Amino acid sequence: MKKILYVNGCSHSCGAEISYPKSHRTNEDLSNSWAGQLASKYNMIHVNHAIGGQGNDGIFSNTVQSVLNLLDTHHPKEILVIIGWSSFERTEYVYDNKLYRFVPGCQELPLFKKWPLPVRNAFENWILSVDYHSNMNKFSLIYFNMINFLKQYQLDYYFFNAIQQVIKPKYNLLHELHQNKPCEKLFNLIELDKNYLEPYQPKMTYYNYMRSRYDGHIDGRNHHFLANAQSDWANVLDQKIQHLL
Repeated sequence: MKKILYVNGCSHSCGAEISYPKSHRTNEDLSNSWAGQLASKYNMIHVNHAIGGQGNDGIFSNTVQSVLNLLDTHHPKEILVIIGWSSFERTEYVYDNKLYRFVPGCQELPLFKKWPLPVRNAFENWILSVDYHSNMNKFSLIYFNMINFLKQYQLDYYFFNAIQQVIKPKYNLLHELHQNKPCEKLFNLIELDKNYLEPYQPKMTYYNYMRSRYDGHIDGRNHHFLANAQSDWANVLDQKIQHLL
């Protein structure tokens, strides 16, 4: 039986706005999130490092750092890693020793106006350069590195898409010597991964599944779902992770 449930992802993996509109990572958010409910059901310690707006680069880096720390005191077989991959275009940006998270639409938020001008300019240039095919090629490498890390340390894992489904890109402009073709084998690995919840199915992303059943705007919430909805997603994952417990 697993002792640690390690979770990483974006706001959809830390129960954002469960407590009240705009709440983030409160004790109530975390304990009533799908992850908190799964951990409670199986009497596991819930270690949750999901952060609102976090991109997949951040998810990968923080997961590696955190899991290596957990391995100092726990056997790999005591740890289950669950990752809710974020929206594929999201990214982190560093300016003047401070981290900023670039998420489409954040320019509409009051916080954006408080960002330094160079950061706002960088964001606007980033928005203009967002390319879904390039983002998918980048994600395939993040996935590949994550899988290799987890297998290296013999860690059990389960993945799902929090917002968007995986789509095979039409090109990879980094592959000049390969007619700009994407690496089909990497995307085939994703498709065949039995520990990745229907990666190519739009209806089985967390967000699409939830919004087809629940209201994500109760009392002005921003696309986030309450504890009863979190229970539903916990049940979806529960059925998928039985062989890992």
